[in-house]
Amino acid sequence: MRGITVKLPEATLRRLDVEAKATGRSIAAVVRERLDAGVGPASGTLHELAGDLAGALAGSQLAATNERRKFRRG
Repeated sequence: MRGITVKLPEATLRRLDVEAKATGRSIAAVVRERLDAGVGPASGTLHELAGDLAGALAGSQLAATNERRKFRRG
């Protein structure tokens, strides 16, 4: 197994430490479990993950435009 270094805020480290102590595991084991839970086919496709965002934006129904005339050099 290879290792990496990750810098986390103190609050996150405290939460990880509390969970690790409560479950009798190391912080590294808790982090590995969390990472494994969010990686791979079991986590779903991008479409499934972002599906709840569809239609969440308000705005014009017209396609976005970039009026380049405004930006032409004279």
